[in-house]
Amino acid sequence: ELSSTHVLTTKWIDGERLAASGADDVPRLCGVALNAYLTMLLDTGTLHCDPHPGNLLRTTDGKLCILDWGMCLSVPNDLQLSLLEFIANLIAENYERVPDDLVSLGFVPPGKLDML
Repeated sequence: ELSSTHVLTTKWIDGERLAASGADDVPRLCGVALNAYLTMLLDTGTLHCDPHPGNLLRTTDGKLCILDWGMCLSVPNDLQLSLLEFIANLIAENYERVPDDLVSLGFVPPGKLDML
């Protein structure tokens, strides 16, 4: 009842910025953040679009907290598939397929592929 399409209301989370924390578990929490963003991008299709250091906290009990969900976007299934194909081709060293991946991702117009 306190949120609307123009106002997002959240609760206070105790913690410290992940980038400023001296805790021993920060590398693990960075891995958690990476996995969370890859899951958002490639699985759930809802992506938090404001991942600057002020929005990533280490909570007092050692968990990752991603703040400020006011800027999110939906990732269409075809874009998720194109990203997965691009990543798979890079990992498999199928570099000859990368230009086509860049077209599928919209980075290169189809008519300009021969310029790569």
